[in-house]
Amino acid sequence: MMISKYFTPILFLVLGSFVHAQKVGVVDVQKTFDGYHKVKDARERLDKSKKIAVEELEIFRDELEKIVKELKEMEEKLKNPNIDSSALKSQYQEKLVKAKEKQEDMVAYDKRAKATIAQRQRNLLVEHLEDIRLAVKKVAAAKDLDLVLNASESQLGIFYFTDKLDVTKDVVVTLNASIQKKK
Repeated sequence: MMISKYFTPILFLVLGSFVHAQKVGVVDVQKTFDGYHKVKDARERLDKSKKIAVEELEIFRDELEKIVKELKEMEEKLKNPNIDSSALKSQYQEKLVKAKEKQEDMVAYDKRAKATIAQRQRNLLVEHLEDIRLAVKKVAAAKDLDLVLNASESQLGIFYFTDKLDVTKDVVVTLNASIQKKK
C-alpha cells in the first residue's frame, strides 16, 4: 500500500513526460550563416582586405625584382675589367643590403596580413553567432518548438530529418528582416 502511494504519482510524472511529445526543429547553421546579410557584408570587406594585401605584396615583389635586376646588371659590370670596380662593389653591397631588407619587409608584411585576415575570419563567426542564436530562438518561439538542432553538413549529429522540421529559411528571413525594413 505504501509503495503504490509513492509509485502512482511517479508513474504519472513519467508517463506524462512521454505523452507530451517534444516539438523539434532543425536549422542548417552554415546555410544560415551564409544567408545572413551582415556576414555577406563582412565577407565582402574581408575579401577587399585580402585583395589589398595581395596588391601590396605585388608592389613588394615588383620593387624586389627591380633591385634584383639592378644587382644582376652590376654583377655584369663587375665582370668587366675596364670598369673601376671599387665604387661599383660598394654600390653593389648597398643594393644587396637593400634587397635583403625589402625581402624581409615583404615576408613580415605577408605574415602580418595573413594573421590579421585569419583573426578577422575567426571573429566573423563569433561576432554573428549570437545574432543567429537569437533568430533561432525567435523562430522556435513562433513555431512553438521545444528543441532546435544544428543540421549543417559539417555536423555529424544529424543524419536525417524531414523537411518539415527545417526552419533554416525562417531563421535567415528573421536575421535579414532588419535590412528589409530599411529598404
